[in-house]
Amino acid sequence: MSAQVVADDILKIAKRRGMTLTPMQLMKLVYISYGWYLAMHNTKLFNDRIEAWKYGPVIPNLYQATKRFGKDQIPINLVADGPISNTAMGAFYDSIVENYGKYSGIALSNLTHRHGTPWQQVFQPNVMGIEIEDSLIREHYQQGLDARRATATAT
Repeated sequence: MSAQVVADDILKIAKRRGMTLTPMQLMKLVYISYGWYLAMHNTKLFNDRIEAWKYGPVIPNLYQATKRFGKDQIPINLVADGPISNTAMGAFYDSIVENYGKYSGIALSNLTHRHGTPWQQVFQPNVMGIEIEDSLIREHYQQGLDARRATATAT
């Protein structure tokens, strides 16, 4: 699977919810999906490279596909109707959109910039092309998963 397929599926779910997304929001939602999936299943959601750019983690292939929209919302009429590519992933993507889709691109970027995030660990100003390794992403989201499980068992 590619990051663009994941992005298309997230856009379809957002459309069903009556939401539109900017390229930055979409980029961060795809990245967050990747992180949670990696922590939950110990396998990649897609094989595209993830790099540390100024505004957070970026999937260059997805950036190239969406940059024409700039800061504007991706037009909803460009989002196909119909089922997502893998119906088994529907609940997962829906939870990502539910939990994170309400935030602006800047808010999501800030979330990925927090101290200790994979991006923060590798980002170097004015240096392009630094890959964020899966081990850092997995560890970060595994900590989040462990914290959620601990909270669930404590209640």
